[in-house]
Amino acid sequence: MNEGKLVKVLKFIAVTGIMTAVVISVLKSGIIRRKFNEMKNKFRYKKNRDSMILIAKRINQDIRNIDRRTSRRWHDKNQAKYDELWGNDYSCN
Repeated sequence: MNEGKLVKVLKFIAVTGIMTAVVISVLKSGIIRRKFNEMKNKFRYKKNRDSMILIAKRINQDIRNIDRRTSRRWHDKNQAKYDELWGNDYSCN
């Protein structure tokens, strides 16, 4: 009966030793480190891409606002307000 228990204990030790050796070899090979670096770079790329998209949207919005403010309609509107305040004598047209 003691031999059966001894065999079970030895099998358990052998299996845990093999599993430990596999884990150590995987860690030393750098597979996990490479996968982690790939995930980190992918996240960094996505973060940079999102921030660049936000910057591009902001630039487009600024360009649209400048175009709108310099349009003829906008100028006529401002000229009407200026004429109303100061009269036509000082108008720039």
